Amino acid sequence: MDFIERRKHVRYRCEVSVEVRAADEQSVCQGVLADICLGGCYVSLVSPLPAGTSVQLSFQVQEAATVLAGKTVTSLPGSGMGIEFTGPADGDDNSRLRALIHLLETGVADEVRMLK
Repeated sequence: MDFIERRKHVRYRCEVSVEVRAADEQSVCQGVLADICLGGCYVSLVSPLPAGTSVQLSFQVQEAATVLAGKTVTSLPGSGMGIEFTGPADGDDNSRLRALIHLLETGVADEVRMLK
């Protein structure tokens, strides 16, 4: 059986610390942004939030903080969760996401792995 790619955007591997907060909660989960694209990402963490949860992701790349809104679409306990982006928290964050994708596309992945 042939594999059919259903994603709209190419995903890029990365290793960036990320904070995930459910939209209606104050507590924050710490995880690792394992891959990302313009449409979403995968966050590795032991206790992921349930699928369908609205979330806010915060991470920093090249000293620029990025905050994105999303919704969990997959939840794999002990592994992580897939998140579909529903929009940037502000207009600047969309350009920061595009800048991170550009770094990964152009092979500057080592720089991204070393970020906090």
